[in-house]
Amino acid sequence: MQSADIEVALEQAEQVRLASPYTLKCGQMIKNRLFKSAMSEQLGTREHNPKPGLATLYGRWADGGIGLSVTGNIMIDRTALGEPKNVVLDEKSDLTLFKTWASAGRKNNSQIWAQLNHPGKQIPNFICKEPVAPSAIALARGLEKGFNKPRALSESEILTIIDKFALSAALAKEAGFTGVQIHGAHGYLVSQFLSQRHNRREDKWGGSLQNRMRFVLAVYRGIRDRVGPDFPVGIKLNSADFMDGSFSEEDSMQVVKTLSSAGIDLIEISGGT
Repeated sequence: MQSADIEVALEQAEQVRLASPYTLKCGQMIKNRLFKSAMSEQLGTREHNPKPGLATLYGRWADGGIGLSVTGNIMIDRTALGEPKNVVLDEKSDLTLFKTWASAGRKNNSQIWAQLNHPGKQIPNFICKEPVAPSAIALARGLEKGFNKPRALSESEILTIIDKFALSAALAKEAGFTGVQIHGAHGYLVSQFLSQRHNRREDKWGGSLQNRMRFVLAVYRGIRDRVGPDFPVGIKLNSADFMDGSFSEEDSMQVVKTLSSAGIDLIEISGGT
């Protein structure tokens, strides 16, 4: 076979692979292997509902043939925004606007998942005077200039946040999103709980890796209880934080195995803070 023929054959094989469907653990099928990772669009209204531009944007990706699009940074708590103009999905949201967004993202048999997030202490200081985190540890290396030192969460507050994740997931399903993704990477709250650098708690939510992953497991199980066994639930997880004494590759692999055993449908690997 000539080299040109080999190149054509490889290209055809790659096209077949990318075009092939993928069936999730929950039984739902993604039509191909084209995946759009989350980006924070900051296209929320003053009331933190989605602007019409989000439906336009995700509708275009759906028309283009994407198998799965993940939205950017939908916050579960309107008192905890990672950035200005974040969209929030809670009991005060206008679901009509979310339904329009989800409907556009479902065109052409595409899937659109809502990425759910709580920033923890990664809230700019002009938005929040006293953010919350697993432990009262400030961001360092110059970041303390833009982010205030957090207050450590009480256990009752931890349980409330878990419930907020579950509520947002249930509302996403009601609005017509075809799945949800937990944001567990990039130094936000779930990532903070997993990090031994940022989580210095001495109760059941901190210390050993088993304890530090208790929060993300509780979030997943809380969501699963609200959306049922057939609704896709994924997570964005760091391969590592790339910081000394934080969240290592070995830690990440253990969390991957634990979440997989718990039944999570898709794990997107990222990294850093």
